[in-house]
Amino acid sequence: MEKNYLKFLVSELIFVREDTLINLIPKTEKKYREIFGDLENYVDTLNLNIRKLRRNLKLLDKFSPDLAKKKAEEEFERDFEELREDENFDSQSRDLDEDKLREVEDLFRQAIFYYSPKLNDFSIEEFDQAREAFKKADKEGLEEFLKKDKPRELEMTNEQLEIMREDLEIETSILFERFPLNQLDMLEDKEAIDFNLNRLKNVYEEYQEIYGSLGEELNIKIAKKETTS
Repeated sequence: MEKNYLKFLVSELIFVREDTLINLIPKTEKKYREIFGDLENYVDTLNLNIRKLRRNLKLLDKFSPDLAKKKAEEEFERDFEELREDENFDSQSRDLDEDKLREVEDLFRQAIFYYSPKLNDFSIEEFDQAREAFKKADKEGLEEFLKKDKPRELEMTNEQLEIMREDLEIETSILFERFPLNQLDMLEDKEAIDFNLNRLKNVYEEYQEIYGSLGEELNIKIAKKETTS
């Protein structure tokens, strides 16, 4: 296989990887969160509160009610903070017409072929300018980037390019096996969406019952401890 054609195949795989990370994953995750996000967050929050209550109950064996509550809250503070950060997730989607999107993609493909640090003597920091322009669908920014002097191609044998191609194929397939890409089919299937929503609702109702019973158990334990102290 000709070396230049191998370089083209590798650059195409680099494009697929970049497009997946920059565009497809955030877009898919945004759609997933629009459908399931609120309910999933309620379930996760309730689950954390259940775990905190159980910890509070255990700490009551050693500490006063106020101190046990404080220690339980401190132990779970980071978990709740991470949940709040997840709740504030924001994904920028690119609403472009098909023609402009193809133009932007073609320009980024050129940027990869001629400037990607994997294939050319070009710095990662400088190439990030092209990645950022692609992320923003900035056609003019990519056109300006392509005016840069073309760097020297890295000296690689056909065998090295073949290995790089195989590695990129494996890496890309792993990306597609991970969430949220494994949810793509479900997001187009109304029955699957309804099934998942019902599943989340059932879990939420089950957690509500557990949380209520643990709350009662905690109140009883606190009352007993206060009367014996």
